[in-house]
Amino acid sequence: MTSDDRHESPLTAQAAVRCDMGLVDRDDLAQVHQWTRAVLEGQQPEIDPERVGDVLIVLDELASNALLHGTGRRRVGLTVLEGYAVLEVSDESTRPAVPDGGLGLQMVKSVSARWGQRVREQGKTVWARIAL
Repeated sequence: MTSDDRHESPLTAQAAVRCDMGLVDRDDLAQVHQWTRAVLEGQQPEIDPERVGDVLIVLDELASNALLHGTGRRRVGLTVLEGYAVLEVSDESTRPAVPDGGLGLQMVKSVSARWGQRVREQGKTVWARIAL
């Protein structure tokens, strides 16, 4: 459960559901939250509501960080695979997320099975894999 900007996103298996949505400002966060909840609650077999809550907590933290510290275009991606969900929040800043910079990413680390980030010339993506 470490953050490593060289670590690849765990999106290697065939996705059951793959969605993504733009994130422009804090007003969009409520819509992204509703969209994520609807995707997760629509899964069969049904996902435990506590796990849905875990995904939403991580989503709130990663999306808020992108809005506060990121730049340019921001996107939220959700992939639901058998047994876990992967959240990816991207922005155009090349400044890496600081894992020990605050309580928020500490919480992401404690709720997620794995998390990390990829920094590229065009920006970064912070991702988290949460067990369902």
